[in-house]
Amino acid sequence: MHKTIQESLKVGWVVIGVLAIMTLAEFIVAVAVENKTMLFTLLLIVGLLKAWLIIQYFMHFGQLWEHVSEAWYGMISDDPEADREED
Repeated sequence: MHKTIQESLKVGWVVIGVLAIMTLAEFIVAVAVENKTMLFTLLLIVGLLKAWLIIQYFMHFGQLWEHVSEAWYGMISDDPEADREED
């Protein structure tokens, strides 16, 4: 499951490329679309997709999310024996 540094860098560069293409698409849409509602909708969708890519790949939220369920389970666990075993 662990990636090598080369694999991580490759993924990072691919994501940067995708973000650049999406930014170019945003510019083209902003210049070409005259309907304000359609423009807002398209830019919102592209902006949300870009935000998701940044959060997922550069802020490493995906790695954190794997451990969130473990943390919540530990907080709501009602097993005193499990608590004693950790000490």
